[in-house]
Amino acid sequence: MCFLLLSTSLKVMAIDALVARNIFYVTDSSHTGKLIPNIEIYWQINQRTLHYVTTPEKAILAHVKAHILLTNDSGFVREDQFVLQTIPKTTLKELAKNKIIDLHRYNIVYGLVRMKLVLTDIADSTNKFTYTDSFMVSIPGKDPFYSGIQLLDTAFESAEKTPYYKNGKEQVPSCTNFLDESRHILHYYTELYETDNLPNSVYPLIQKVFISKKPDVEAFGGLLKRDTVTAQNIIRVSGNLGVESLPSGNYYLRATLENRIHKVIAEQILFFQLLNPHPVIIKDTAKAIKSTVAEDLSDTGIEHINVLNMNKTFVAKYSLAEVRGILRMLLPVSDEMGIRTINGFLKTPDELYMRYYIYNYFIALNKDDPERAWKEYSNKVIGVNKLYTGHGTPGYATDRGFMYLRYGPPTDIITVENESGALPYEIWQYNTLTQRNHRDVSDAFFLFYRPQGALDYKLLHSTVEGELQNEAWRTYLYVGSGGGTSGNSRAEQYIGNR
Repeated sequence: MCFLLLSTSLKVMAIDALVARNIFYVTDSSHTGKLIPNIEIYWQINQRTLHYVTTPEKAILAHVKAHILLTNDSGFVREDQFVLQTIPKTTLKELAKNKIIDLHRYNIVYGLVRMKLVLTDIADSTNKFTYTDSFMVSIPGKDPFYSGIQLLDTAFESAEKTPYYKNGKEQVPSCTNFLDESRHILHYYTELYETDNLPNSVYPLIQKVFISKKPDVEAFGGLLKRDTVTAQNIIRVSGNLGVESLPSGNYYLRATLENRIHKVIAEQILFFQLLNPHPVIIKDTAKAIKSTVAEDLSDTGIEHINVLNMNKTFVAKYSLAEVRGILRMLLPVSDEMGIRTINGFLKTPDELYMRYYIYNYFIALNKDDPERAWKEYSNKVIGVNKLYTGHGTPGYATDRGFMYLRYGPPTDIITVENESGALPYEIWQYNTLTQRNHRDVSDAFFLFYRPQGALDYKLLHSTVEGELQNEAWRTYLYVGSGGGTSGNSRAEQYIGNR
């Protein structure tokens, strides 16, 4: 083989890829009715960022080594390595249209899982892409629940069982929650579990899959699919919704399960963005869209961006890198849906939407002067940075800085650096704190520690619902013999079994 000399139309740069993952559950063959978590990891590589070779048969192709590592606090969960080969092409024109997509599935464990994916260009080992992520895998209860919702690039009936075969179809997932103007149909897939545990009195069950403008409102523009659900251990839910009538903007795809009295007993939500500068006016939905847009003044869709000149707002003076930084600063004070939205922006940047999101956040705090609200918050960030910045990490991105911004300064801080048998640690006590759901919590504690070899403190345990609660915190904190057993440990005195 020989290296292909690429023209400027196919310029090589560092490997660029989009990575996504979704957790489903499969039945345990050794335990009837038991579910095992199974992760799907999938990615798409920008074909212009690989080095290609030509074979003696004049075929043009590239090889990429993939290394997947899944770990938890106990060590390895799964590790896999393999080499991918692109589909051979004969011309640069064909090569430029090549889609490089791959998907792999692994059974995993419950709890916190860390994921690392490294893609290496075989033709140039210095050309690499590294992706890291961490996520919690929850233990299923007895109530029905949905897996994450997966957007599909394409789905079609097929008898051929490739890695994308699922639900009796070839289902190629999309690696981004963004639909450009060429996408007029949204394809989705999710799974519903444990409806067979419900009593007959709650039936009939109604499942709805629909698009909304907010995570807690009804269907937008009449885009809704409704089905009756039966009692099964696993129900595979797939379908599509036409989006050609929707204006560009931010949306939510929602799957809900209602019982016979229309109470929602299971739900899953996915944020996505749509670019559709020329929506098709459909008579049945035009009135509903117009009504919803008029009522939803806080909407972040492009229809409002056209009215608001972002160049005249305080957000305009910041560069894209600074906008990304501001979004990260908002993570501590955002709710779960806000965190998903911000992380979506950080993974798939859209500068206009990002700026509009920031502006909307602060105008909600101060309708008359959103810039003042931003300055007040940025002053808090500056204060946190002075307290906790170190070793190249800004203070707001550290665990202590994160909690300080979320809950404010603690009532008391107990610093313990030389306790026998224990790593250095800090206890933060709040007489009262207000959670993101506006609920007040009394006598709250956070335990931070500095792991061996680490340069900063990490959150180890909290007594606050919704934050990290680690019943095995002693295992991590006490490393010497007798640690925590003398009765003099401040951690035991303040937290104990809380």
